[in-house]
Amino acid sequence: MEKSGRLEADSNGSVATKEQAVDSDALAQQTYKQLPDEDVNWQARNSTSDENSKATSMGKPNGTDVELDDGAQERMLKDDVKTSVLPSKDTSEVKFISENGDAKIDIEIVKQSLSGMGKAELMKYANDPFWIKLRWFLFIAFWLLWAAMLAGAIAIIVMAPKCTPPTPKKWYEENPIIKLDPSDANPSNLEGLKAILVSFQKNIKAVSLHSVLKESAPGHIVDFRDLKIGSIEEFQKFVQLAKSNEQNIILDIDPNHSSDQHEWFKKSIEREEPYISYYIWSDGKKSPNSDILLPPNNWMSINGGSAWTFNEKRQQFYLHQFNSSQPDFNFHNSTVINEFSEIFKHWINLGVKGFRIANARHLVEDKNLTDDSTGLEYPAESASHHSLLHVHTIDHSDNAHVLRIWREVVKNHTNGEGLFTMSDEVQQIWLQTNNRPTAIDIPQTADFFYNIDPTVSAVALNKSITEILAIKEAPWPGLDLSGKAVPLKKRIAAGVAESLILMTMLLPVTPIIKYHDIRSNNTAFTTLLETRKNSAFLFGDTKTDVLNNGTVFVYTRLKSGNPGYLVAYNSAQQNTTVDISTVPYMSNEVNIVAYSHPSDDVLYSTKKLMSKNVPMSPKSTLVVTFVPNSQA
Repeated sequence: MEKSGRLEADSNGSVATKEQAVDSDALAQQTYKQLPDEDVNWQARNSTSDENSKATSMGKPNGTDVELDDGAQERMLKDDVKTSVLPSKDTSEVKFISENGDAKIDIEIVKQSLSGMGKAELMKYANDPFWIKLRWFLFIAFWLLWAAMLAGAIAIIVMAPKCTPPTPKKWYEENPIIKLDPSDANPSNLEGLKAILVSFQKNIKAVSLHSVLKESAPGHIVDFRDLKIGSIEEFQKFVQLAKSNEQNIILDIDPNHSSDQHEWFKKSIEREEPYISYYIWSDGKKSPNSDILLPPNNWMSINGGSAWTFNEKRQQFYLHQFNSSQPDFNFHNSTVINEFSEIFKHWINLGVKGFRIANARHLVEDKNLTDDSTGLEYPAESASHHSLLHVHTIDHSDNAHVLRIWREVVKNHTNGEGLFTMSDEVQQIWLQTNNRPTAIDIPQTADFFYNIDPTVSAVALNKSITEILAIKEAPWPGLDLSGKAVPLKKRIAAGVAESLILMTMLLPVTPIIKYHDIRSNNTAFTTLLETRKNSAFLFGDTKTDVLNNGTVFVYTRLKSGNPGYLVAYNSAQQNTTVDISTVPYMSNEVNIVAYSHPSDDVLYSTKKLMSKNVPMSPKSTLVVTFVPNSQA
């Protein structure tokens, strides 16, 4: 091919004229593409408009017509030129474009296009042993790796340290216990008690029935499996009504003694088996100066006088720590312990969910009947209960053993949900002995409220409550606000009693309250029943304090991520304004939850207070909630 008929594309895509030399190697690397037929026959299409045209200029570089060699033109327009693929270089593509009757050259860089192997080529390797083994190796390796990752994920989940969720509270911890006596009802029978259950409207969840067992006189039980207020069938309906209202019935039982009219005692006098040693019998001592028999030791009854009474028929003394008509059971006899285990099962089968044991401190006495030491009072009143220390008759170490047996019976027959506790103060040593579990639930660790009076100071409240909460062996104690016999509202002014009751409602304790003390069932009490369900109450920390120069007792309940609660009791006789902003984590503004005096409606009408200025009326309780600040 002649140089005059060649065009050259330099590295920048420019086109050389025919006068320029064309390097044969560079031309060899160019790729020419055949134009479509419509472009090849452009001369024929234009011949009608220009018959004299013999040739068409392929380009006009530098304004000069260039005539291409016929052979070169033929090859550029008609020949298929295959791409020469060089591994290290891109290939070029030359396009001839017609524009206004002129031909232009467009050179583009064309990337090498690689295509995969076809099916026929692939089939050549399908049955090759090497590729078969490789495929199986990769298949197995994939699933092994997948299994290993799954096992690793499971191991991480199982072995990773977990945040232990708090133990859910029992129903008798979440709710106060209301003591209900037949005398509270009108009529004083199961029908009257049913009406009271209905009046609770599902707000009260735990009801303790007091003095309902069959007796010959108050406190003189003649049958521990029967009732004095109705039939067993009526009682089952009563329990079913309570269950439908999501209420749990608790039974108060005094297993320390029975009536002297009980069949067991009568048979014991007759020395009839197995009742011979159901009670504590002992021969007397002869008087040195006469033939008169003396009691076996110096033990004194709580009511005064000797704790022993001589029975003529049996010709022995029997023990009674209370009245002579209330003989004490012998709990050194395992058969007697088992009798009461069966009694508990009997009532559980009828739907009872728990028991409060009275006089449990007196259950077991010294087996050797050792004389008690002289009391600390001087001069001691002769033949009085206070004249002796009673180390051999009260709080015997074996009491806890007996109670543990009964508690296990109750738990086993209520799927662990039953309540077993005392209605008296319990000694700390009972709560846990030799790493064994506590003998009772919600132990009452102080009798502070038994003797409380309207003049109680904020300092005294703080001291008593702090001591109760500090006993590690009793993390959730019971707090009897009414005493054994007289309701709180009958001992002190009703307004003060209600304030003290509300003050205890958010402590981490179970308040035990007589029905008479909550009979009004005011809005504040009902509100705090619902508040006890909050996490801050159930699982929160408790901090106590005394403000306003010792006149205002306060405590907070705080749990991270929950609103905080503050309870304040003003022990002063006059109105006061208390600054609670100094309490840890306190916010600037608080919201009122409840207050004890209905007359304070005007005082708290805004429902919001500034924590620096909280007004309180005399002998009143105020409960507020707040958003703990950043210190929490």
